[in-house]
Amino acid sequence: MRACSELTLKEKIGQLLMVGFEGLAPDMNIRDLLENHFAGGVVFFSRNLDNPGQAFALTDELQRMAVAATGIPLWIGTDQEGGMVVRVRQGIGQLPAAMALGAARNPGLLYEAAKGTAEELKALGINMNFAPVVDINVNPRNPIIDVRSFGDSAELVSELGIAAMLGFQDGGIASVIKHFPGHGDTETDSHAELPVVRHSLERLRSVELVPFRRAALTGAEAVMTAHVGIPLLSGGEPVPATLSREILTGLLREELGFEGLIVTDCMEMDAVTQGIGVGEAVVRAVLAGADLLLVSHTYASQLEAVAALERAVADGRLPEELIDASVERILRLKERRIGELRERSWEEARLLLENPQTLRTIERLREESITAVNREPDFCRLSPDVDTLVLWPQISAACKSEDEPIHDATLAEFLRLFIGGKLTERVYGTSPSPDEIAALASEAQRYGQIVAGIFHTAANPGQPALVRKLLEGGAKVIPVSLRNPVDLAAFPEARGFLACYEHHPHTLQALARVLTGTAEPAGTLPVTIPYTTTEGGEPDERRSASVIESAT
Repeated sequence: MRACSELTLKEKIGQLLMVGFEGLAPDMNIRDLLENHFAGGVVFFSRNLDNPGQAFALTDELQRMAVAATGIPLWIGTDQEGGMVVRVRQGIGQLPAAMALGAARNPGLLYEAAKGTAEELKALGINMNFAPVVDINVNPRNPIIDVRSFGDSAELVSELGIAAMLGFQDGGIASVIKHFPGHGDTETDSHAELPVVRHSLERLRSVELVPFRRAALTGAEAVMTAHVGIPLLSGGEPVPATLSREILTGLLREELGFEGLIVTDCMEMDAVTQGIGVGEAVVRAVLAGADLLLVSHTYASQLEAVAALERAVADGRLPEELIDASVERILRLKERRIGELRERSWEEARLLLENPQTLRTIERLREESITAVNREPDFCRLSPDVDTLVLWPQISAACKSEDEPIHDATLAEFLRLFIGGKLTERVYGTSPSPDEIAALASEAQRYGQIVAGIFHTAANPGQPALVRKLLEGGAKVIPVSLRNPVDLAAFPEARGFLACYEHHPHTLQALARVLTGTAEPAGTLPVTIPYTTTEGGEPDERRSASVIESAT
């Protein structure tokens, strides 16, 4: 691999860029970026990935192009977090949503699952994973982090985040923990506007920064920045952290002692480009201390970024020494994680995919995540001989980070093995109308027990309206959260509820066993569910899930 001192300025600027493109095969745009602008990395989204064989061929072709142009291999990265944020959607093990992992609370199993996942990604030629998320989800109204977080405890997020990070790294790829200095206590989506965090430095050090500090001490190789503003750290102005030297250099490098790669979130997001454009944003990010710049979508923006960086050096605004320092860090980590590329065969790689041990480890984590809160003993258990109605929501992507789901499994197909009485399932609209609610509630009167699934109620108010209507009837109603269990706060009168954090078929299989008493719920709520009881109006919080709790 060539050294930084052997590269031209244009080649060094190229190493700072990680770019995306459209389609399942290299188009003219990505060819130009690799062959003429020497881009040092490529980011994959679901738009680039169809099946494992295609992914393998694509990474191989891209690497050949890059090495022919510069003699330096590419970063090929993606967001393989787990849950609904996965870009390689078939042919390899799929981790559960981070919040499910928080409920399972098994760092040893998580390490093994992450290591196995990394080995499969590496077999496909993907050498960087933008995961894990170590944001602490202390704000239940957070629209973008949500179940991508392990939970609302700094201790829990740190322990599980480091387990996942080390697993990915020991599996042979670079792990990029995110989003520094913390995106968990925000109420806006940085894809659209700048979220602002107004906490004191003392609070940041005791909560948001804890996982990043501990990860830095435990060998973190790369950190992704957040496009969030912290006025306290930027002269009173809400400057995006990605563009703030006080945050990237002062806080992350100097105070936390982080020596690895600083990777930006996508530099085309509105939160970082508003009013200045992509070109100015990438220059400011490098001046702030960023090493690797993601420009993930638009060819015109990628060319703008290249031109702006070249112009900033020519004008004397961006010292070449600053670029050299970033390139040195990039090349050191490439040497460690990629090294010299060797000939690979698809037959050789295919044998490493869907490793049975990894798949079983992931399945165990899903089983251990199912969480029950019983306000009456064994309330969240169905009677096998009672007629049962399952109401199941249509599920779609809940934020811009997610893709539309590929799994369409519902609960009834797994419950049928255990229910001897009549079992009916109705899949209802994501946000049911008053007429749909009335029709479902009327049908529910003919059943003795009802399982009511809900998913992302903040954006779908018809779902809690449906469950409240069901709770007014005389049947046993068990609400089940298929995403963030904070949604269950809407039902303080419920005598029990379940949380499973996602709708993967293996998760639903485990849920069916818990509902029918053939398995015990082992999960513990990783987030607090605040609600007001119906008796006396006193606030209460539920955290522990596997124990029997009495109504207060």
